Amino acid sequence: MRKLLSGPAIAVALVVAMAGGAPARAVVVDLTVESATAPAPLYDGPVETLPHAVDGGDGSGPHPCWGPPGATPAPTPTGALDDALRGVGISWRGNWNPSFRDFFIDRIGPFASAAPDRYWSLTVNGRFSSGGCLTTVIDGDAVRFFYGPLFGAPSDDAPAAPGGSGADGGREGSPRPPSAPASGGRTDGPAGIARRAARFLRGADGVGGEWAELTLALRGGREPTGGAGQLGKRLRTLVVADPVGGDIDSAALAAWTLVMRGRRAKARSAALFVRSAQAADGGFPTVPGGASNAQSTGVALVALRVTGLGPRPVPGPGGPTPLEYLASLARRDGSIAYAPGSSPTPAWTTAQALLGLTGRAKLLSLAAPAARG
Repeated sequence: MRKLLSGPAIAVALVVAMAGGAPARAVVVDLTVESATAPAPLYDGPVETLPHAVDGGDGSGPHPCWGPPGATPAPTPTGALDDALRGVGISWRGNWNPSFRDFFIDRIGPFASAAPDRYWSLTVNGRFSSGGCLTTVIDGDAVRFFYGPLFGAPSDDAPAAPGGSGADGGREGSPRPPSAPASGGRTDGPAGIARRAARFLRGADGVGGEWAELTLALRGGREPTGGAGQLGKRLRTLVVADPVGGDIDSAALAAWTLVMRGRRAKARSAALFVRSAQAADGGFPTVPGGASNAQSTGVALVALRVTGLGPRPVPGPGGPTPLEYLASLARRDGSIAYAPGSSPTPAWTTAQALLGLTGRAKLLSLAAPAARG
C-alpha cells in the first residue's frame, strides 16, 4: 500500500496563537482516507498539521477549525484532512453548519455522500467522532475518514439475511452462510445472475461507470471505448510489484495483466496468493483474513479463470463456493451487493462481480482490443 506524505502544514495553514501568546504547536497524526469499495486508500500516511481556518469549498469561506469554542486552539482531524489532501492534489467538499460549528463532509475525491447508505464518517483512535473541527488531536493519533454505510450500519433498503435480522446480517465480519438470491427466493445459476447483472449495468450510473462499460464490452465482444477504453489500457499496462502480494484486489488484477502479457508463471504465483485467501463463506476479502465482499470475489475469480486455477478446496463436502457467495448477494434489480446489508457503489460492485462470471476467452480479449470486430 503506497503512503503519501504531505509537506509541512505551515505553508498552507492560518496559524492561530495559543493562550498566553505562545505559538501553536504542530502535531503529526496518522491519517487514513478510504472507501469501503476502493482497492486502496486515497491517503494513508502521516501528516503534520497546525490549527487553522478551513475552507470546505461550499462557498461560505474559511471557518475556525481548531477545537471547541473558547478552548485553547489545537489541531483537528478536519484540519489534518485539509492539509493532507491539498498536499497531494485531491479535492474535497464540506458543508459548514453554523449551528453545529463544524463541516458535514459531502465529498472526498470521487466519493460523494448520498442517502441511504453512502456517507463519510470519522474515527479518532478507533472511536467515532461527532465533529472534525470540534475534536482535537495530538501526536500519534490515528485519524480515519471512511466512506460507506453510516457508522457501519446496514443500508435500510438492503435485503436482510434470511433467517436473521437485517442488522445482524449487515454487520461487517458477521458469520453468514450463503443464502438464496434476493430474486423471489428461487435458486438461480451463474448464467441467470449474470444476465440480470448485465441488464442492471446497462441502465446503471454512478461511481464505477467505466467498470460497468468495460464489463459489458468484454461480455459482448466489443472493443471498450471512452472511459472504459482508458481503463482497459491501464489494466494492460499495470505496473506489477515483485513479488505480488498485499491485498487481494491488486494481486488479482496483476494476475490478469500478467497473463495478457504472456508472463504466466508470475501470474500463477499471484493467483495462488489470491486463492489462499478464500474465506469459509466461499467469498474473498480485500485483505487476507478479512470479511468477504462481492468486488474482491469477482476480481479473484478473474485471476483464477485467466490462470486456469480454481478456488481452493472448500473446508468440507458441500461447502460454499465463490459463485454461491455471489448468488447470496444478488438483488431483485439485478445488482450484486458489496456485502450483506451494504451496497454503497452498486454499479462498480456489480461490474466487478460480473467480471468473475465472464469466460476466460472474453477476459483475455482485452489484451488485443484491435482484434475484436
